[in-house]
Amino acid sequence: MLVVLELFLRSQVSSDANSQEYRVRFLHGEAPWTAFGDSHVEGALLSGDWLDNLGQASDNLNTIIAKVSLRVERGGVQGVIIPADPQLFSFYRVSAEQEDRIKVLNKDYSESLMLFDPRYRPYLGRTLWSVLSNPSLLWSSNSEPENTQVQSAEPTRPRDWLKSVTIRVQLHTPVANFSKTDDAKAYRQLITGLRAQGIDVCMVRYPVSKDYLTVSRSIAAFSEVEKFFADVAASNEVLLVDVSSLLPGEIFIDPDHIPASQREYVTNVVKERCAVNQLN
Repeated sequence: MLVVLELFLRSQVSSDANSQEYRVRFLHGEAPWTAFGDSHVEGALLSGDWLDNLGQASDNLNTIIAKVSLRVERGGVQGVIIPADPQLFSFYRVSAEQEDRIKVLNKDYSESLMLFDPRYRPYLGRTLWSVLSNPSLLWSSNSEPENTQVQSAEPTRPRDWLKSVTIRVQLHTPVANFSKTDDAKAYRQLITGLRAQGIDVCMVRYPVSKDYLTVSRSIAAFSEVEKFFADVAASNEVLLVDVSSLLPGEIFIDPDHIPASQREYVTNVVKERCAVNQLN
């Protein structure tokens, strides 16, 4: 079983340079602005002359804070885009243990067993089951370990779309009394610390489908998290950009991730609304 897993993981890494490109961008990128966050960020913004997109699928707040600290310490950062998405305070994010995610930035795991790579470790069980259920995946160059990369393709919507929306909203619902948790305190300190260093900050809530917004607005915790982000932004005099309803609902291929065809548009809107000025 271990051999099967290793072969499968290597087949994916050999056909996908995204992880190595991310590592190089994190360690050597020189864009004046950087963006951090989870798959909402990774899949929504394009890296370019003004921006290094350092978002990575499933990154939780602790990982985001650690990555921000390392990137700022390297120097050359004028502005930082921080996510203002509700799932930052959901149970599955605040309870996730991601200490190894920082280690992978300082080591090239392609030279050792991929089984030890922290990016894949949380998904080994499900990945093994998928491969055993469909051995042809071992010879497929298009599949990826589940949930480890933002999908570049644009698959069709699932038939049970509304069920998928409900499940995602439930998964993203902030924990009870989240504003009093250590995570909420850490989020405030992150913004305050960046501003104290003279670094511009823009807080962004990323696009989701209309149905996702409709369902989430019936849950009090989502309204509470919106008020929290607004208070943090006002207290630190930073911009809060909400583009959650920017795109028409019918173009979404899952409840809360934009299609790749919209990344350039979303990037330009975020740049404009965050008042990014390369001359500063």
